[in-house]
Amino acid sequence: MLGYIHRSMLAASVCLFFGTVLAFADTAMQRPNVVLILADDLGYSDLGCYGGEIQTPRLDQLAKNGLRFARFYNSHKCEPTRASLVSGQYWHDCGLGIQTGLTMGQAMRGQGYATIAVGKWHLNGNPIDRGFDHYFGHLSGASNYFKGHPSHRLYDQPFQPKDDRFYTTDANADYTIEFIDKVRQGNPDQPFFVYLAFNAPHGPLQAWPDDVARYRGKYKTGWDQLRRDRYQRQLQMGLVRSEWALPRRPDTIPAWDELSAEDQDFEDLRFSTYAAMVDRMDQAIGRVVDHLSNTGELDNTLILFLSDNGASPYDRGRRGTPPDGDSAWEYGVGWAHLSNTPFRHYKRNVFNGGSCTPLIAHWPAGMTTDPGSITDQPGHIIDLMATLIDVSGGRWPQQADGQLLRSLPGKSLVPIFQGKQRRPHDALYFHLFDHRAIIAGDWKLASDWSRPWQLFDLRHDRTETKDLASSMPGKVAELQSRWDDWFPDSMNSKLRSAGDEPVYRSLGEISGDDGKIGDAKATKRKGRSKPSGKSRVSEVDGVRARIGTTITLKDGVMVMQCRGDDPGLAIDRVGIGQRVGPFVLRMSVRSNSSGQGHVFWTRDQATKLPSGQQLPIDVVHDQQWHDLTVQLEADPGSEAPVFGIRVDLCEGPGRVEIKDLRLEDTDGNVLKRWPSR
Repeated sequence: MLGYIHRSMLAASVCLFFGTVLAFADTAMQRPNVVLILADDLGYSDLGCYGGEIQTPRLDQLAKNGLRFARFYNSHKCEPTRASLVSGQYWHDCGLGIQTGLTMGQAMRGQGYATIAVGKWHLNGNPIDRGFDHYFGHLSGASNYFKGHPSHRLYDQPFQPKDDRFYTTDANADYTIEFIDKVRQGNPDQPFFVYLAFNAPHGPLQAWPDDVARYRGKYKTGWDQLRRDRYQRQLQMGLVRSEWALPRRPDTIPAWDELSAEDQDFEDLRFSTYAAMVDRMDQAIGRVVDHLSNTGELDNTLILFLSDNGASPYDRGRRGTPPDGDSAWEYGVGWAHLSNTPFRHYKRNVFNGGSCTPLIAHWPAGMTTDPGSITDQPGHIIDLMATLIDVSGGRWPQQADGQLLRSLPGKSLVPIFQGKQRRPHDALYFHLFDHRAIIAGDWKLASDWSRPWQLFDLRHDRTETKDLASSMPGKVAELQSRWDDWFPDSMNSKLRSAGDEPVYRSLGEISGDDGKIGDAKATKRKGRSKPSGKSRVSEVDGVRARIGTTITLKDGVMVMQCRGDDPGLAIDRVGIGQRVGPFVLRMSVRSNSSGQGHVFWTRDQATKLPSGQQLPIDVVHDQQWHDLTVQLEADPGSEAPVFGIRVDLCEGPGRVEIKDLRLEDTDGNVLKRWPSR
């Protein structure tokens, strides 16, 4: 298996591409610069040019002078999308983190481009070791916007913000501009590739107070009316058709008018902060675009803007109150339903709410479509690597560093940029945890939460409200057979999680439209078991592994093998007598997984976690040991002891090691230790 390729393979890569680079030696400026901009957890309708009311004038201007895609698909969660996007492969083939093959940085460096990465990485290693000449950002899956994250790096060195005006979104624009200037100072004629991956608007909800104030009160109209308003604007724009019905509000979301005035104000604050984060990202993008314009680069720069997945329904606890820089909130399922207008479901789901997001393309010197056009031709993130290779004038290599490379499954978007009808994919495939789908032509077969397959005619029902499975069993069987053929054959059997099973067997558990867990019974086919909702329980000295997780003890270290979408550990009975706290939970953690951590606790034996009290915690997933400390405050007026604790240290597949897990009082006395010594 080809591991990810470091600087040691640069000579080989350059040799592979030498003929192509030489052909462009005299006409380098004819090749465009490329700026690929990725938003994080942005819903389909959040931008003004996709029907939203959030102020996004700079992206709207790019759309007005460029091209919008109405059907652009992703891998419906942060890390899988990044693996597919940056590798050009389905994530099952390159592995989460990109365990095999080339990155965009390596490919574009091989084409003679200067390469720049800025923002959220969320892949293995550091961009500097994976084909990028310049890097600023955080290696982790999330970050505090005002204080940064322990994984923040400038090139390959730790970065600690020192300015009280630091804000991650702003800093991303600052460093993008600085790196472009460095490239131009070093070689005025060299084209550059920029991968600008914002963390915004991913949680935690943190924004500048002035930005929040401009939106405060505007969202008391509520998610029901705002969703209808967005849908009407989308109809007027031509993004959707009137025959595509607006799906009903799920039973898991209350009607806005049923909320109390206090709850409406709370929800207004949540979405006002989210809107401010999107607004600020738009401002940052505007500064980069202005710099390209002021330096004469804009006309021959291909700008691509997209989101990694649909809006996130997560609501996993709160700390502080926005816009306080120490606050940590998420905006929840009600607003996610609005953000994903006109679609159903959310981030990590294969329905269009999770897997279909905006793509804006802007390239004055290279596009021939009418400014402001909307294309209904489908595209997918696997198409972007093929597009970059195409516009750079190169060819995808057959090998690198002496190892064979997979051919690219994607197709260049350039014919669509030129107003042509591109030959479509025979099929597009989707799979994550217990969610799976296939799109072939206008037909989509989909299953979220391992429920029975549903069949949709996307030509007449893009919003997926009319399940045709029962009336067209033959079409279901045909598409299921194609998905079944792809599912085992597309997986590299060597690409496994830290546990005993391949990463593609990861499990998930989240409620659907009806608030219930899907029935996830395993079915055998061609020697492989389909995703199952069941997992064996493992326990070490009173610490129980949750679903999709196993735990073992090795040399005093608890080792979590995480295969699920919601992995964690539970201590069902803390056993510290009648002490009421406050307490301090401490541990040392080493992880190669990803995502935000959380701690939940309860003093009530009848309360099932994750109900009860909860706090988000920042976990560094860099395979190094880090100490974590969590303050568990006493409950005013309560004399009940802590009964149960749940610790979630990641959000996806991987290996997490924990040592010296202990509960202390505020004087540092150890009250309980796991495992006991």
